[in-house]
Formats: sequence, C-alpha cells, structure tokens
Amino acid sequence: MLVLTGSLYLLFQSFQPSQPPVADIPENVEEILVSSCYDCHTTGAKAKDAVKALDFKVWDEYRLTKQIALLGDISKILEEGKMPPKKYLEYNPEKKLSEEQIQEVVDWTKTESERLMEGN
Repeated sequence: MLVLTGSLYLLFQSFQPSQPPVADIPENVEEILVSSCYDCHTTGAKAKDAVKALDFKVWDEYRLTKQIALLGDISKILEEGKMPPKKYLEYNPEKKLSEEQIQEVVDWTKTESERLMEGN
C-alpha cells in the first residue's frame, strides 16, 4: 500500500499545467484553481476520473448548460469540503483550501453561473 500511495504522490507532483486553461476568470480565483484543482482536472492529468468529471482545459468546448451545471457542482463540492480530496491532501497539504479561498471560488461560480444564464 505504501508503494501505491507513494506512486500516486509522484503522479500528482509530476503534472503541473504550464498555463491556466480557463480564460476570463478573476485572478484570485485563477490562482486558487491552478494551485489546488488543475493538477487533477485538466487534460493530461493522471487522475482520469477527475478529468472525465471536469476538464478545465476544454471548458470552452462544453455546452453552456454543462458549464452552468459544473459551476453548481464546483460550488456544492467545495462547500461540502469534498475537494481537494483527503487522499490528495495527505501528500499535498499545501493544496488545502482555506475557508476564504473556498468562499472566493464559490462566489465566482455563482456570479459566473448567473452571467452565463443571462447570456452575457
């Protein structure tokens, strides 16, 4: 088990996106997403299930309805404390989000969702 866990740690550490894949988000939110989300939720990440659930790199390719749904999911999952996952945080404690960071992302998801629904 220790070998498998160590291997997962190395996989998470080996993927660092070169640039943020989602455009037009506030800088403070972008920094949080890059720091704590993109390792697993962008094309090329080793966490296939995470990429399948949400891939920030192809965000603009998602239908508008999917983007709105994903924004709601992001908000809900963060508020429930389910992301980043505990196993990931065991090896990456610096990726843990503060309450302030969670609120910043949640506020953005709600604002962005409203903007998308209004068609702006």
